[in-house]
Amino acid sequence: MERAALSVGFVMLHTSPLDVPGTKDAGGMNVVVRAQADALALAGHRVVIFTRRADGAAPAVVELASGVTVVHLDAGPARVISKGEHEEVIEDFGRALAAALERDPVDLLHAEHWFSGIAALGTARAAGIPLVQSYHSIAAAPDTPLTEGERPESPGRLAGELLLAHEADLVISVSEAERRTVLERFDADPARVRVVPLGVDTELFHPCEGRECEERRDWLDRGGRPEVLVVGRLHPLKGFDLAIDAVAAIPAEDRPALRIVGAPPPDGDDYVRGLHEAVLQHGMISTTSFDGALRRSELAERIRRAAVVLVPSHSETFGLVALEAAASGVPVIARNTGGLREAVVDGVTGELVTGDEPADWARAITRLLDDTARAERMGAEARRHALSRSWDASAERLLEVYREFLATR
Repeated sequence: MERAALSVGFVMLHTSPLDVPGTKDAGGMNVVVRAQADALALAGHRVVIFTRRADGAAPAVVELASGVTVVHLDAGPARVISKGEHEEVIEDFGRALAAALERDPVDLLHAEHWFSGIAALGTARAAGIPLVQSYHSIAAAPDTPLTEGERPESPGRLAGELLLAHEADLVISVSEAERRTVLERFDADPARVRVVPLGVDTELFHPCEGRECEERRDWLDRGGRPEVLVVGRLHPLKGFDLAIDAVAAIPAEDRPALRIVGAPPPDGDDYVRGLHEAVLQHGMISTTSFDGALRRSELAERIRRAAVVLVPSHSETFGLVALEAAASGVPVIARNTGGLREAVVDGVTGELVTGDEPADWARAITRLLDDTARAERMGAEARRHALSRSWDASAERLLEVYREFLATR
């Protein structure tokens, strides 16, 4: 018997699915929500994404795709605010969400990040709508090392994440590593924490072909520098400073070009200024580029041109960029932490590096650049690894978890 279609409300308080990943506070979470929403809609389900109006000119409702709409809710000033300021608009957003759901109810709410979960919790309880929570990143206490998690950038974050681990009806993690963190740090009920693996668009992200490959070979044959790429929001958690220091630790005559893709969050100007100063101090201005945030198609093309993709993040629940590089047939050098251990198969699709010593990262980069046969083998294995993941499969698993949960209510 054919099952009824679901109506799913994704809640994204602090960032919009309309934002380009790598700008403002948009990142991997935006990619995940958009991809899963599109896949759910293609499977016949209805998806509404509720987000805060950060632009006074934005229309109340935007149709992203057939079956996927974005609803802008008024909460706080209609302008971009820093990530930490969003805690001040949680109550207003919750009231606006309640009013929107009275007009157009959904079968379940899926909150993305703790801001959204706290805003949706009271509304969901009052309306009798089940609440599913995804964290995407989990705060560490202020006195713990960066490697233990993201800093709690607003006062209520630690308490908010803990509350949601116990009060949300279901918690969905993107990796086994994130699930372990939720269980250990929040003492959550294991039966209520489920893993839904992420996917990757293997058509958009694919190895170089034909003319692209020829141009890259010609460039290297003429003495051009191979490219090392690092992608993400320009935020200290992402370790861009380590990427710069690692490349700087390679002798100048052998040093690859470094491409930095991404833009700072609203409060990130000081960190970006420090990155530019580091490039200047290392004498790397002529071999380093800050490319800003790129559209998805542009990012895919840029990754294909790279010899190596670095993911030096101090903490990642998964590390979507690593999987996108794998789909592109490009080996990844990533930090040996969290979900990156699942995104990168160490010694097969790339290398995992422990610690913050630039020389260790420089050696890993040099090993791959000096052994093109090994790099090509890793790239081929990485592509095979990525082909086993798809957003359709991710959405199917998400839907399966939704239905199993709804059946028990």
